[in-house]
Amino acid sequence: MKCRKVILHLFFLILPLALYSQVEKIDSAEIESERIRWNKSLTRDTAYKFNKEANALLVEIASGLKPAMALDLGMGQGRNSLYLAKKGWNVTGVDIADEAVAYALKQAKENKLSIDAVVAPMETFDFGTSKWDLVVHVYEGCFDDVRVKKIKEGLKPGGTLVFEFFHREAGIEMKRLNFGCETNSIKKIIEEAGGFKILSYSEEVGIADYGLKNYKLVKLVAIKK
Repeated sequence: MKCRKVILHLFFLILPLALYSQVEKIDSAEIESERIRWNKSLTRDTAYKFNKEANALLVEIASGLKPAMALDLGMGQGRNSLYLAKKGWNVTGVDIADEAVAYALKQAKENKLSIDAVVAPMETFDFGTSKWDLVVHVYEGCFDDVRVKKIKEGLKPGGTLVFEFFHREAGIEMKRLNFGCETNSIKKIIEEAGGFKILSYSEEVGIADYGLKNYKLVKLVAIKK
C-alpha cells in the first residue's frame, strides 16, 4: 500500500501576488477565518450536521468511470476522497482546514487506503495541465471564470467535472443574501469557458450534504472536450 502524504502549501503567505499568473482573489484574513471555521465545524462541533458519506451525485457519476487520477477540491474530512480511493482512484484532496485534512488521513490509514492531501486555499493551488481524469467541486462554493479556466486546464481531454452547491434561493432561505449560485450562473460560466460538454445540469430542491435539509441545489456534470 502506498504511503499517505500531506503537502503543506504555505508559500501563498509569503510570495507576492504578482508572481501568480492565474490567481483568484485572495483575502488572507478571510482565508484564516474560513480555516478556523471549517476545522471547528468538521472536527469538533458535534451539533453541526453534514453528510459523512460520499456525495450521491459523485457516486452516481464515478460508478460509470474507469478509476484513474482524481482531484477532490474542498476535501474536508475526506468523505469523497476516501470513497474514490476505495474504488481504486488515485486521489489528491485539497482543503485549507488542516485539522479536517489530518482527520481524513487518519481515516485513510485506518482503512488501509492511500490518498494525497494538500493543505492550501483553492486560490493558490496549482491544478496542473491535463493531469486529472475527474475533478470534484462539491460544496466548495460557486466558481468564477478564473477557477473554471484552472479546472479546464487541469482536466485531461475526456475528463469529468462534478459540481454541486446551494442555489441563491437557498441562501435567501438561510438569510444569507449573497450566498449560493444564481440561476443558470454555473451553466453559463461553463458554456462561456468553452471546451466543455455539459452532460447534465439541474436546479432542483433536494437534501443538501451540509445542513441535511431540503434546499434548492445546483448540480452539473461536464466533460472536457
